[in-house]
Amino acid sequence: MALREGEIHGEVTEASLERLLERKGMERTERGSMQGGRGGSIDKKQGSEDKRPNFMVTAHGARAMAQGAANMNPLFYDQDYAAKSSYGRVIAPPIMLYSTELVNGATDGFPGCHTIWRGCEFEWGEPMYVDEKIRGVTCLKDAVVINSRFGGGKAAIQDYETVSHNMDGEYKGTYRTSWHRFSRKNASQSSKYKSIERKMWTEDELDEVWAEYHSQNLKNIQGSTPLYFEDVNVGDQVPHIVKGPITLTSKMAFELAQGSGGWIVGHELALALNERSPNLAIRNEENVPEPPVALHWTNERCQKYLGMPGAYEAGFERLNWYVQLIMNWMGDHGRFRAMNIEFRGFHWQGDLIRLHAEVMDKRIEDGKALVDLKIQTITQRDDQTSEGKLTVQLPQKGDV
Repeated sequence: MALREGEIHGEVTEASLERLLERKGMERTERGSMQGGRGGSIDKKQGSEDKRPNFMVTAHGARAMAQGAANMNPLFYDQDYAAKSSYGRVIAPPIMLYSTELVNGATDGFPGCHTIWRGCEFEWGEPMYVDEKIRGVTCLKDAVVINSRFGGGKAAIQDYETVSHNMDGEYKGTYRTSWHRFSRKNASQSSKYKSIERKMWTEDELDEVWAEYHSQNLKNIQGSTPLYFEDVNVGDQVPHIVKGPITLTSKMAFELAQGSGGWIVGHELALALNERSPNLAIRNEENVPEPPVALHWTNERCQKYLGMPGAYEAGFERLNWYVQLIMNWMGDHGRFRAMNIEFRGFHWQGDLIRLHAEVMDKRIEDGKALVDLKIQTITQRDDQTSEGKLTVQLPQKGDV
């Protein structure tokens, strides 16, 4: 897409904001360049334009997403186990609702600018099941230009909402995202993160981490035993879990869990992506175009292009970790109802992250037994990198 007068590649400008806002409120049902090629095999001839599915939950996709975050809950892949559960069949990880988003601030508007995720909200309806076809509709809700120290003086905020149903009209959920756009050139000259040093681990420290995995992540799993609403009290602490230390391999495991497609392509498909979106790519060490997602994979690229101390985990993984934390605690009979997350910091390569939750409130609302939890991630530096609120529905005694 050619630049208009007043637009500057890689810079946040009022001209780019004006152009983006032309799409405000527009219902969008086709996938953007980052999301394209993912979401299962969908026949575009199915149904009329306003009824056509644009995402399909596949058995491979559900298991791959769980495996990419190392959350191997059998509800996501074991047909025999899931058949005996209250779901009756294999479900997608609840966070898979984000795969129904069709376009967002990573690619929409401000050509050549980098993107950081600010936060997101989930409202869950019915679970998404394997082999289910879904139709998501995404809208740009708003966009503004703000002052930004890290962005070199100016940045943009873009907010999106996606509402999803299956082909029978059953509500699956609403997903909202907020994005921070800025100039890579200006960010690389910023001093905001200059004082941060990456963690170097000793063998003794790593042994303690592996022991914590065994004592926390691999235990305290409720599973098929119901956790009843009556047995939960305000102030209860959910047994924490640990993730990391973050590595290039752990980041790639999660990126590849979503499958090739979108930006994760090579050769002829990379050529097609670059021809379709000529303002998208960055230039790598060999001056070859690569999508901007490749920036946060390596320490050297983050230092060169963004002025950061090293590679970072982009945020999506944390959502899957929160699901694991809460499903371990509430078991198979609980249901996710809502989650609101604010991202407050990066997870740098080498970081160890602990996920915590505390019961803040419980109530009966419209016949549903709901529990609100405060959730947060804390690194080995004792930095809070995200926080939010998560609401689940638990069974009452006599229900199960």
